[in-house]
Amino acid sequence: MVMRAKKILLFFYVFLFTLTPLVSVYPAVNPAKFESAKGYFRKGVVYFNNMQYLAAADFFRKAVQEYPDYYTARDYLARSYKLSGFKESALSELNKTLEIYPENIAIKNRIESLHFRNAYSGNDGTENYLLQSEYKSPQMKTFSFPDAADMAVDGERNLYITSFSSSKVVRIDPNGNGEEIIRPGFGGGLYGIDFFNKTFAVSDFKSDAIYIFSEKGKILKKFGGTGNAEGFFHGPKGVCFDGKGFIYAVDGGNYRVQKFDVTGRFVLSFGKMGDYESEFSNPTDIAVLGEYVYVTDTANKKIVVFDHYGNYVKEIFMDELLSPRGISVKGNSLVISDEKSGIIIYDTISGAKTLFSSWDNDRKLNRPLSSIFDQDGFFYVLESRPNSILCFSPAEKQYSNLELEITSVDSASFPVVAFYVNVKGRDGRPVYGLRPENFSITEDNSEIINFQTDYLKRRATSASFVIAIDRSPGMSGYHKDLPWLAEFILRVMKKNDSVELLNFNEQVWPGNNFDWSRRRTLAAVDKMEYRNGKQTGSALYQAITDLIPRPDRRGVVLITDGSSAGDSFTQYSPDTIISYANEHYIPIYIISMKNADPDIMRIAMETGGKVIRPSEIDSLRKIYSEVKTSEEYRYVLVYNTYKLPSFTGWWVDVKLQVKYKGQIGHEWGGYFVP
Repeated sequence: MVMRAKKILLFFYVFLFTLTPLVSVYPAVNPAKFESAKGYFRKGVVYFNNMQYLAAADFFRKAVQEYPDYYTARDYLARSYKLSGFKESALSELNKTLEIYPENIAIKNRIESLHFRNAYSGNDGTENYLLQSEYKSPQMKTFSFPDAADMAVDGERNLYITSFSSSKVVRIDPNGNGEEIIRPGFGGGLYGIDFFNKTFAVSDFKSDAIYIFSEKGKILKKFGGTGNAEGFFHGPKGVCFDGKGFIYAVDGGNYRVQKFDVTGRFVLSFGKMGDYESEFSNPTDIAVLGEYVYVTDTANKKIVVFDHYGNYVKEIFMDELLSPRGISVKGNSLVISDEKSGIIIYDTISGAKTLFSSWDNDRKLNRPLSSIFDQDGFFYVLESRPNSILCFSPAEKQYSNLELEITSVDSASFPVVAFYVNVKGRDGRPVYGLRPENFSITEDNSEIINFQTDYLKRRATSASFVIAIDRSPGMSGYHKDLPWLAEFILRVMKKNDSVELLNFNEQVWPGNNFDWSRRRTLAAVDKMEYRNGKQTGSALYQAITDLIPRPDRRGVVLITDGSSAGDSFTQYSPDTIISYANEHYIPIYIISMKNADPDIMRIAMETGGKVIRPSEIDSLRKIYSEVKTSEEYRYVLVYNTYKLPSFTGWWVDVKLQVKYKGQIGHEWGGYFVP
C-alpha cells in the first residue's frame, strides 16, 4: 500500500513538473486552445529537430496564433526565424517574448547580440586588454615549463610551450589545464615553435636540428645538423611556416635565415653577419605575413624584411624597439615581443603601432620573450622573469556574454539524448575548442554529470558540397565548361565526401542527390536543361537548407554567368541568404563566367566564400581543401537521461550553460520523451 502511494505521488510530481515550463507564465489558460496550441508546438519541434527551420516556424506561428501568450512556442518561433536567416522576424518575436517574460536574461542577451551584429563592422578596434588568467611554471607542477622560449596555438586553441632547459614541449588546454608533455627524442634545448596544418615545427638549439611532429607528438621528420653548409645549423632559434607550408628557420650562429620545403629539403638562405641593410647581429625570431618575411634582430634593434625569395626589402626601426625578441602575426599586424619595452602591435599597412606593457594601473610586463594571439582574440604573453604565461582577454569579451544556441535535439536513441548546439561570441563568431568542463547540463533540475561534446570532431573529416548550376539561357553558351569546372571538386573528393547537384532557372530542382560518385554527378551536370528564369536566391537557400543537417564540413558552389534577373531574389533576398549561411557557417563560392553583379559578389564575400573566374585556376583548386580543412564549430552534448521510457510524451525541460575565459552563456530547451 505504501509503495503504491509513493508511485502515485511520484506520478503527480512528474505531471506537475513537466507542465511547469508550458504553463507557469500563463495565469489564465483556455484548456481547449492551449491543447490545440500544444499540438502545433509538438509538430514544430519535430521539424526543428530535423533542422527544417522554416517548416518549424510555420507550426510555431500557428501555436502562438492559437494561444498568443504561449511563451515556449513564441521563443521557439524566434529561434526558427533566426536559424532560417530571417533576423528581423526573429527580433520581433524575441521582443514580444520579452514583454511576456521581462526578467528572462537569455532573451535579453539574444536581442542584444542580434542588434550588435547588425551594427558590427568586423573590426574589433580594441586596444584594451584585461588579464584573464596566469599560468606560472612552478605551479603547473608536472606540466611546468622552465626556461620557456616560445609558444604556438593549434586549431583547438591548445597552447604549446617549448622548454629550453628540460627539452620538452608542454601542452595546456584552453581552460589552462596541463594536458600533455611531448618529448619524443628531442636532443637538447628547444627554442622556436610554430603550427600549421596539424603539424608543428620545433627548433632544437643544442642539436642544430628542426623537428616536425604531429599533434599527437609523433616525430614526422628531422633535418639539419651542425655546420654552415646549406641545410646545416649553428644554434637555430625562431621557426615558422608560411601559408604554403614552407619552413623558415633563424640560423642564429650563422647569421642567416634558411628556407625548407614541406619535406625538409633545403630551398634557399639569406642574410649575413653585420650591422648594415639585410645584415644581422643577433637574429632571434621570424614570422611570415603575406609575401614578406620579418626577422627580429635583437642586437641591432630592428626588424629586417625580405620577400619569399630572400630578396632584401627594407628595415623597420621604431623608438620602442629596444630589445626585440619574439615576433608573430595578427591579421595585418606584427606582434613584437620586446624584452625592455613590452608588446608592440605594428600595422604593416598603415604603420600605426600600439605598445602594451602594463595593465590594472600598476602591473607591468617583465621581459616578454614571446606573444601570440589565438583565433578568438585572446592574447598570450610569455614572461621570462618569472617564468609564466599571461592570458589577456579583449576588454569587450569580459563585459559581454556568450551566445549558446540549441539547433536540434536527437532523442531517437533514447535514453541517449544529443543536443546540437552552437557557441558564439557577441560578434557572432564561433567559439572553438570547448571541452565538457566548459558546459553544464540540467535536466528537470537534475544535473547531468557525464556527457560528451566532441562527437563531430571524433568523426573522420569529410566534406559535403552543393553545386548549384545556373540553367538560364545566358548560361547555355558555357555548357561545355560545366564538367570541367565541377571536376575541380569531383576529382579530389574521397569516398567519405559527398556532393549534391541543384539546377535552377524559373524553378529549382535536384540533378543528383548527395552522392560520392563522380560519374553520376558528371552525368547530371552534362544535361541540357536551359529555360527562362533565374531563381538564384531560391537555389542558394535550398542549397544551404540541404547542407545544414550534414555532419561534415560544408560548402556551396554556385556556377553562374554572374548576372541577376528580375526574379533572382524575389523570394529570398541577398541579406536573407547571407544571414542564413552565416548562422550555419556555410561559405558560398561563386564561379562567375563574367564579371559578377554587386549582389552576387556580396553574397560570396560576406559568407566567407569567394567570387572566382574560370581563369583563376589556383583559386578553383583551393575550394575543396578550404572547405574540408575548415574548423568544426558545432558541439554535440551527448548523455544518458534519467528519464524512463514510461514517461513517453512528457516534455523534459533542459537548461544549458557554458563558461569560457570569463564569459558565460545560458540556454534552455527540451524534448518530448519518445
